[in-house]
Amino acid sequence: GEHFENLVPGTTPVSTTVTDTPGTDNTTTVTLTAPSDVNEGGQITYTATLSNKAGTDVTLKLDNGSSITIKAGDTVGSVTVAAPGDDVFIDKSTQTVKITDTTGGNFEKLEVAGDGATTTINDTIDKVDVVLTATTTVGEGGNIVYTASLVDKNGAAVTNITNPLTVTLDNGQTITI
Repeated sequence: GEHFENLVPGTTPVSTTVTDTPGTDNTTTVTLTAPSDVNEGGQITYTATLSNKAGTDVTLKLDNGSSITIKAGDTVGSVTVAAPGDDVFIDKSTQTVKITDTTGGNFEKLEVAGDGATTTINDTIDKVDVVLTATTTVGEGGNIVYTASLVDKNGAAVTNITNPLTVTLDNGQTITI
């Protein structure tokens, strides 16, 4: 280029107008994901992913009471929660969590994609034993009283039985718990 001996910038202000073109999709989406399955009593990590970087911190409220914050300049945030605990009476189940509210981000339009994140809660095998006790002494012609009780793997009594359990003794007698 040319070498100028004395280049002086102008002092007249310049105005620029930026027009948002109608019909242009400026939508940012947020998607919630989680592991497909975990064991009872495990941990579930919910991850929220934005399709564009956040201009300011984004806070997402989940319907399980948790929230996720995605920091300004990032696209991903997560929260880890406890999976439902071990229950001897509940088999495999599913848990679906959805985003219920979004704030921040400085987006023109922020939409929640999908129907939430679903995780299968795998049933862990629960050992429950029937403990049979009997009257320690009985007189001739008297009755022996048998008692059957349920205990878990730690020896604690299992008492929240929703359906009757029938135990048949080898002499044909039955006990219903």
